[in-house]
Amino acid sequence: MNYVKKKELIQLLDRVSEIDKIVFETVNGEEYAASNEDILVEGLREPFQKLIPKTTWTKYDYAIKYGQLTLLGIQKDADGQSQLIIGIDEEETTFITTTEALFQLFERIHMGNYSSFLMESDENFDLLNYNFKYWFKGKLADTDVLLRTVIEKGQPIARCFASQRYQQIDNHILMYCTVWALDTLKFNFKLTSQKVMHSSMKLSFESDKIFDIDGIGKLSYGFSVINSESKSHSVELLPTCNIQNVDGTRVSIILDRTIKIRHLGNSIEPVIKKILELKHLPEHVERAIEVIISVKNEKINPFLAYKIQQSLIDIIGKKAFSTYIDKYTQVSSENTYSLLEFFGRLHEIPVQNEDKQILIESLYWSTLNSFSKK
Repeated sequence: MNYVKKKELIQLLDRVSEIDKIVFETVNGEEYAASNEDILVEGLREPFQKLIPKTTWTKYDYAIKYGQLTLLGIQKDADGQSQLIIGIDEEETTFITTTEALFQLFERIHMGNYSSFLMESDENFDLLNYNFKYWFKGKLADTDVLLRTVIEKGQPIARCFASQRYQQIDNHILMYCTVWALDTLKFNFKLTSQKVMHSSMKLSFESDKIFDIDGIGKLSYGFSVINSESKSHSVELLPTCNIQNVDGTRVSIILDRTIKIRHLGNSIEPVIKKILELKHLPEHVERAIEVIISVKNEKINPFLAYKIQQSLIDIIGKKAFSTYIDKYTQVSSENTYSLLEFFGRLHEIPVQNEDKQILIESLYWSTLNSFSKK
């Protein structure tokens, strides 16, 4: 069943790290270390093993000044993108950047497009190095920066340039705290999807509790947790409902009680407090059921169909929507569908971008909610 025991879960905490030690002391570390009980979340084994520190990835942060950086060369990464090879004063290891780290480095000096142009050819290296030295060895030499690095398959990578106020809410810590918070609910959950990379993570969980709603179908609930260790966005905990309509279509909706945690601050305690808000998940679901029941007889009409179409175009763009227009026209021309059946058919929209998919699933909830308030 891929369950993880409590005494195993603490392997996620590297107690050499000050932050990890605080989490261990604050979030039942001693109790878990002595417990042979299973965590009530099925499917954790794979991401758990991947996230144990120094197993898949070895991560290290350098609190330095820009003046300690040296540009050593340009190299293509595995995707064929040009990256910088950089060194740190008095460190033997050299690092290849990621595209995101490059953007963060040059964003400060508004040199993103120009640096990309210079990196297209080795002939431009001297000019690129001149600009690098002018800014980072000169103008910004005494400015503090947090360089986040990772070793993946033997390759040292510079994955993020951030403020030294950046709060390292890393994936292994977030998984530990999230699973701990879920376990306090005393419901059985299942990990339904996962995407874990060295600097990002998305985990989706679903409760085994099913609600049968007369005239609608079956509803289950859960949440998704999203994180970036490279500054791109906050930690997000997204309460979700999954609805199996009576006509066989499925709708995934994201409720409006999103928990967001910024990667800033000097203490991990506020982060833990925020994650504990998951205990209110059942209350969010009760509210969702009330809304769904109140609008279950609401039919789609041409005006609403057009309004939703425009909202979808705003999210995914005209070009992406055009590939779906025939299907949308077919579905929206029917005025016999309930809102949920309509959304179940729209769920086939091919959205590649994860952030846009989140916006679409949030759109479904905002539409339902607006009708319930009429």
